[in-house]
Amino acid sequence: MNGPYTLQCAVWEFTLACNLNCIHCGSSAGSRRDDELTSAEAVELCLDLKRAGCLGVALMGGEPLLRNDFRQIAELIRNLGMELSVITNGTIHDPGTVSRLKRLDPRAVAVSLDAATPHIHDHIRGRSGAFRQTWDFIGAALEGGLPVSVITTVHKMNLAELPAMREQLLGRNIAWQIQVAGAEGRRFPRELLLDEEEFYSVGLFIASTRKKYPVPMMPVIGAHDMGYHSLMLDNIGLGSQWTGCQAGVSVIGIQSNGNIKGCLSMDDSTIAGNVRETPVSELWRSAGAFPYSRGFSPDDAGDNCRDCRHLPTCKGGCNEMSLMKTGEFHNDPYCFHRIEQRLFGKELRNPWYRFLLKARRRLAALGAHGHDKRLRDSFLGRR
Repeated sequence: MNGPYTLQCAVWEFTLACNLNCIHCGSSAGSRRDDELTSAEAVELCLDLKRAGCLGVALMGGEPLLRNDFRQIAELIRNLGMELSVITNGTIHDPGTVSRLKRLDPRAVAVSLDAATPHIHDHIRGRSGAFRQTWDFIGAALEGGLPVSVITTVHKMNLAELPAMREQLLGRNIAWQIQVAGAEGRRFPRELLLDEEEFYSVGLFIASTRKKYPVPMMPVIGAHDMGYHSLMLDNIGLGSQWTGCQAGVSVIGIQSNGNIKGCLSMDDSTIAGNVRETPVSELWRSAGAFPYSRGFSPDDAGDNCRDCRHLPTCKGGCNEMSLMKTGEFHNDPYCFHRIEQRLFGKELRNPWYRFLLKARRRLAALGAHGHDKRLRDSFLGRR
């Protein structure tokens, strides 16, 4: 028995080695860790994830394709009956890469793309020519029938690139996930973080894109660090409703040296153990594991969220964003509901205006079921 929590996805930093030098990289990837898991330990981890009831594994880095045992471990994940996703920068490929990935039958091959303008993408990625190499890989992957997704990390340097990126991705059978940069990595200057208005503008962009284009033409979502409980914007996430941070609830993060976190994006103060000492299956079933998520109480909320009527279900938003911005759990200031209260407080205090907004949201929700299913299918590789 796996207890009340189902491990939907283990996000595994397969190696910290990377051929790029991205300014926003939360793990400051580049060189491999001296104590990364060996191939034998990686095999044992796969077996243990299966024992934990894990449904899927996402291999990322660094750059996961740099490890010589990538194919061995990826094949084992699939042979054990778990779904496989691969997150790559798209610059490590040869004529056989796509066919080798195709044989793995991955749920998704997600490629990092951060601008429509080559020199901006290359500057963010720290390597000249990265944009062209990445698009060469995307083109080959699409031609080879792989389920391609693009992940874009937004900050002040590339915020204005989003409309042009949409034009590049439109109608290409590419699912697009947009997330915002944090400041956990050593290379990212905090002054490049989006302010609250810029953050909200990304939500507006995603919502308007979903309204303008049908899912088959432009499947786009905001990641877990974007939301929540907006009165003015339709849902922009993959799920129909935000139900709180999923770190240690349905997802887990594993660093390349075996450290275990509820979410890889959170800082190292949240390390809950190491696979060399405590198997994931044991930690996942432990009654005291991941208390910030599993043991949430409204009394745990910070000043930004304590008095919010959505707190019982929202639980203070994304804990990675909350820790990065405030140093506390359950205190995420980057929240659509909170930002709307500040920007549009006068309008939202008007009972008639609130009634109209709620009515519009209810009508939108009635027609959202089919739309949500098509989005989920797109991001699960069923296109």
